[in-house]
Amino acid sequence: MADRAAWIGEQELPGFRGGIDARVSLRTDAGPGLHGAWWPRSTDLAVELPELVAALARRGVHVTRFTYPFATWHAVPRKLAVGDRLVRVGGFATGDPQLVWLTCAPDDLHLELLVVPPGTEALFSARAMRMASVPGAARSARAVLTAAGSHPALRTGEIPVQTAG
Repeated sequence: MADRAAWIGEQELPGFRGGIDARVSLRTDAGPGLHGAWWPRSTDLAVELPELVAALARRGVHVTRFTYPFATWHAVPRKLAVGDRLVRVGGFATGDPQLVWLTCAPDDLHLELLVVPPGTEALFSARAMRMASVPGAARSARAVLTAAGSHPALRTGEIPVQTAG
């Protein structure tokens, strides 16, 4: 797999940039609550997830599993290859649409990231990402988004919720 840039299922991903422009922030400590934030450009996991995994790998965070709420994202195959790493992908029918969960090697570290909705204004997004990454702050996704949007000039995009059938 080392010669592959990024693959999802059996399909190579065109346009993969190695995570150089993924918008993600992380806390520098461990503990309860949010561990950071991610501001994807779309809800297409086939495009966004390889960039997130690569960006985190550049920071020494090696994702082995990615879990997400089905209603928020376009479906993807259950395995993703980025470089020489394989990431298992799974989802749930329930869960906070503003969150994704990562399991990371080598110690099965579990991270919870706030998802700032695609289409959200840059200032709001920057505030939310910064607030979700404050060391020692155990905040919920709702609390961070509420606090980030407390300025009247700010507004958030909405995560579209897909319905079955």
